[in-house]
Amino acid sequence: MGRRVSSLGILTAAFAVASAAAVMAADPVATTAPAAAPLAAPVQPGAIQAQARRPMVRTDNPRASSECKVKSPAYEGRAALRAVRRAILEKRPVRVVALGSSSTVGVGASSPLASYPVRLENDLEGVIDGLKVEMFTRGQSGEVAEGAAERIKAQVAEIKPDLVVWQVGTNDALARIDAEDFGNQLRETLTWLASHKIDVVLIDPQYIERLSQDPLYTGIVNEIATVASEMRVLLVNRYDAMADLARQHPGSTYLANDRFHLNDLGYRCMAEYAARAIVAGILQADTENGAMH
Repeated sequence: MGRRVSSLGILTAAFAVASAAAVMAADPVATTAPAAAPLAAPVQPGAIQAQARRPMVRTDNPRASSECKVKSPAYEGRAALRAVRRAILEKRPVRVVALGSSSTVGVGASSPLASYPVRLENDLEGVIDGLKVEMFTRGQSGEVAEGAAERIKAQVAEIKPDLVVWQVGTNDALARIDAEDFGNQLRETLTWLASHKIDVVLIDPQYIERLSQDPLYTGIVNEIATVASEMRVLLVNRYDAMADLARQHPGSTYLANDRFHLNDLGYRCMAEYAARAIVAGILQADTENGAMH
């Protein structure tokens, strides 16, 4: 999963693989043994045909809108979102906490309804059969990873989420925090979340042209990719995707007037990329469950 921003070379997205593999996911094994039956006649070689296993979670393929299509993968990694899948199978709302800084708050959006957490909630409910999302938006402008650590623990205790979507790193880069120190803090928090069996999806910083050659800014982006790979956490490639959009559509309006925060279109793309990562994680969990039967 690790990659370097300067080359913008990213691994091929795992969504298609996870989607195909999910077709082989198994139904639960019956706990009651069938009644005894007469022995059947021997089956001739070649007569047995494998029966495709059905995924337990029904999803549509979340497709990017034309304005948000990118050549680079929208997310990286193959991580099973087991807690989310469990909530779906239990037919209860999936509790999602959206954590982060101003992008999570929705700075630059025309209204709260245009923020990425609201759009993400709608996108997920639109592609997963029977899914109900309870979205808790807990953004705090200016927050860095170290400050978020204790807040995350408090939010988990209060909300008891199945999934944390964490937009992280932008303010750490702007505050010139050492990338290694940032990475260690990120690892510590992700380890704590894993110990509480909470699924996580990370979203890295947005692409800003004037900062694209800043080694401290891109160093944080690279560190997030490294940690996500080590910790086997899904990562939304917001930086690379937005850089791809900037190359494809010079002068496009994905940023707000301050040329830093996203606008409505930028948040829509951000939500679409996150939805694709989450669906892939659910399908991966379905695949792993099938392999155990």
